[in-house]
Amino acid sequence: MSLDRKALQQRLLESFRIEAGERLGVLADTLADWRQGAASEDSVESLFREVHSLKGAARAVGLAPIERLCHAWESLLGAVRSGLLELSAERVELCRQALRLVQQLHQGQALDGADPEQFGELLASAARGEAVELPKTAQVAPATPAAVIKLAESGTVRVSAQRLDRLLFHGESLLQHKLEAQVYARRLRDHAASFDPQRGKRLLGAGSLKQLNATLEELPLASRDALKGLLDYLHWSQAQLDSLHFEAVHLEKAGRHLAQGLAQLCEAHTSELRAALLLAGSHLVEGLPAMVQDLASQAGKRVELQIRGIDLQVDKRILDELRTVLTHLLRNAVDHGLETPQQREACGKPAVGLIQVELLQESADRFELRVQDDGGGISVAALKAKALASGALDEEQVAALGAAESLRLIFRSGLSTSALITDLSGRGLGMAIVQEVVERLGGRIELESEPGRGTCFHLHLPLSLSTFRAVIVRNAERTFAVPALAVERCLRQPSSAVKSLEGRPSLAFEGQVLPVWSLADVLGLGQPLVLADDLILLLLKIRGERFVLRVDELLGDQEITVKNLGRQLLRVRNLLGATQLGDGQLVPILHPGDLYRSALAVGAGSFERGEAAAVGAKPLRLLIAEDSFTSRGLLKAILEGAGYQVTTANDGLEAWNALKQGAFDLLVSDVEMPRMDGFTLTSRIRADRDLADLPVVLVTALHSAEDRARGLEVGASAYLVKSGFEQDSLLDAIDRLI
Repeated sequence: MSLDRKALQQRLLESFRIEAGERLGVLADTLADWRQGAASEDSVESLFREVHSLKGAARAVGLAPIERLCHAWESLLGAVRSGLLELSAERVELCRQALRLVQQLHQGQALDGADPEQFGELLASAARGEAVELPKTAQVAPATPAAVIKLAESGTVRVSAQRLDRLLFHGESLLQHKLEAQVYARRLRDHAASFDPQRGKRLLGAGSLKQLNATLEELPLASRDALKGLLDYLHWSQAQLDSLHFEAVHLEKAGRHLAQGLAQLCEAHTSELRAALLLAGSHLVEGLPAMVQDLASQAGKRVELQIRGIDLQVDKRILDELRTVLTHLLRNAVDHGLETPQQREACGKPAVGLIQVELLQESADRFELRVQDDGGGISVAALKAKALASGALDEEQVAALGAAESLRLIFRSGLSTSALITDLSGRGLGMAIVQEVVERLGGRIELESEPGRGTCFHLHLPLSLSTFRAVIVRNAERTFAVPALAVERCLRQPSSAVKSLEGRPSLAFEGQVLPVWSLADVLGLGQPLVLADDLILLLLKIRGERFVLRVDELLGDQEITVKNLGRQLLRVRNLLGATQLGDGQLVPILHPGDLYRSALAVGAGSFERGEAAAVGAKPLRLLIAEDSFTSRGLLKAILEGAGYQVTTANDGLEAWNALKQGAFDLLVSDVEMPRMDGFTLTSRIRADRDLADLPVVLVTALHSAEDRARGLEVGASAYLVKSGFEQDSLLDAIDRLI
């Protein structure tokens, strides 16, 4: 990797200016306390550490005058710290003058005739306990606040990542308002356009009205007055419609301009906030070259590490997550991938192994992290043997594995090709962690390996963590978002294109035979599929495997903001999170990896049932009573995703009225709600002859033994605590009860 030493020096100096400004501010505050006679042991220790750190930082960037001055100052403070010297008023003044001199050197100010070398010798003499004469200098200037120094020196300020995260969250809310404004602008446009048929009819009827007015005088008086009144009303109505049409057109223009302005503001605001969170890829690889060389030395190997594309700007939060991933991959490359110099030379390779790390921008919103080595490659035979020995697969399953499937065994937890567990690797956990992190970030990983030639990992990831593009689909009357990173193609195929191969619906596409599932079957929505003339299909690629999902409708793709499911719903099968569309609709974001695992557990499904199953059983009806809008919406999305038909109520009283008016199979209720709480609601249900057998699941934050006892006393069928239950527990409870 070529190194621009001049640019590196500039970056180091920039970092030093920021760090030194902060440390000098701390030094000034501490010395101000000393002037008031509060020189405690802790404050002396603190000042000593700050001066020591400042000396080290100055040495790192080659600022020798500051380094030597701090070294002499550190010697004086060290003597005081160890009790060899007393902290007299003269020595405090020496410290204050040392601070002033360092401040002047740091800010490039004139030194007022002071010589840093001579003053350093003065500090050294004082450290040895010799009597010194204080130089006559002006009073020390107040330390410039760190924030001011930053702005003056570099034009930047340092802000915590957590604060930027909060600002980005507000920016995402602004994005949501932008989407809503665009929806309302479209509705206003449609509303204005709805007047056009009336205006056309009016033009067609204008001649008839004129003719009718001309014949009024020929009618009898009573009929003439009645018809005249009717015509006057008609003219007034037309005038009112004209006024409403004018107002609609005006509102449509205003709404369009507002939506456009809000979109521009939102995009600029979000772009600036994202830029604040973007870091160069160089932050990902800092310290890794030294780590690789240390690992190589421990393993008795020789390695050359080449790094490219580190100027690519990526979300800091993604780089932080990838640090562990890249460390695992490099450890494996050194320990497993590369051979010893003797082995390499015996194979006709250079004695020095090569590892390449490269960041490549794939599109406007995604990039690839590529890690490649020229070692011995992955032993498929060893992986299969490990899978057999561990019991992860039986002999028949191993024999059925293709080349790509065999390679992907490396991502199974507990499988490693290493014959020995070392402090570097061999436990079989690293690659499973790599895959988990990549999928959690909304990315995918591909693997290539050739025996004797080496291995290459391709990690495809979004550039930003908070927003990404998603394909919006509708299936079984529900709307879902699928991360676009996992979708290779959106297809429209005739129904005859799906054939049954070995009992599995399959599609021949681009020279491959791909398995096909209905998304409704994969999610367990319980609605049979009726094959139409044309099928809408999503071609997905997950963990190197391609498969096809059939959906009812493709609604397009758009940028979405990702909202997690909260602490109570940390990990829900098939769900990555949730998002809110411009019309306010709360939409689940599907987890691509989970979709593939769920699909493998589904048989031929509705493709085989065909139209004969179109009149299958209706989904079970659940009622949710929850006063929190967020919890209510998320629970509704989760339960609908599990195949239930869900109705919601804002509190216990509304739920009671819904139960009396409609038929439900189960109630999921909060406890603390206005108008009627969950305990009272459950008591009423048990006392009602028609509802007494209705299963009731209480989901609440009340976790004391008394609350649980009361829940069972009033007749709850299950009692789950919000702070601790997993989503699978709720679904299991519902499944057992109905």
